[in-house]
Amino acid sequence: MSQKEQRKKLIALDIDGTIIDRPKGVPVHKKVRKAVNEARNAGAKVCLCSARPCYYMQDATEGLDEVDALIGCSGATVKVDGKYIYKLAIPREQVLACFETAKRLDMYMSFAGDERIYVCKKGPVYPPLENGKVFVILEDEELLKVLNTMDFYCAFIFTRTGVKKKSVFSDPVFDSATIHKSSSNSFNLTNGEANKGTGVLKVAELWGIQKEDILAVGNDENDIPMFEAAGTGVAVANASKDVKEASDWIAPGVRKGGAAEAIRRFTL
Repeated sequence: MSQKEQRKKLIALDIDGTIIDRPKGVPVHKKVRKAVNEARNAGAKVCLCSARPCYYMQDATEGLDEVDALIGCSGATVKVDGKYIYKLAIPREQVLACFETAKRLDMYMSFAGDERIYVCKKGPVYPPLENGKVFVILEDEELLKVLNTMDFYCAFIFTRTGVKKKSVFSDPVFDSATIHKSSSNSFNLTNGEANKGTGVLKVAELWGIQKEDILAVGNDENDIPMFEAAGTGVAVANASKDVKEASDWIAPGVRKGGAAEAIRRFTL
């Protein structure tokens, strides 16, 4: 690889499982914070790219407050300089079908709106959330009313580990949606025209950056479209098998701050 190819101009970093491991209490590694700062000082743009909505990203990434863009809801929302430049809502019929599917299968569900995440408090793997500035926890009837009146950009259905995507999203209404496994026990759904790759391309176009000048780092299935949109895709060592196979290089795992090595190898 030539020196020119190594110096990427745009770095897209997944959050959960790539630069943090929230279930195990692993925060952003100091190596990653340092590498990001050095890359930005060298002129590279850095964006966080997550299934999380933009307003629930930087609370989890302490030390990475200074980034150039937030790509939330797996590419369905893009925020630059504190303002949204792109939003693509899930069609209403798919939102309601997610509700009915999760209810039928007794699975925990949540829906990311413009400012808050709306949660149904039912399901076998319901996490310990509380009502607050981000989460609104509702009973079935209350949630259904909200789903009929607001726009949502990403829906999450949490299952038992090992449940297959086709067994959850068998309804034909989901055929046009983008659905990815985002952890061992969860799926996220967005509008069929949105994924992390489309989000990355939105900011790349804004800044006049070509595909070959993009570095993407991730660990889960929903990061593969981000790799496809980038000149170089890097999987951290704790990534799933499919993600590793889709990547161009494998960095050390999240606990070792592997994203920092990717940034240094291809950007600095």
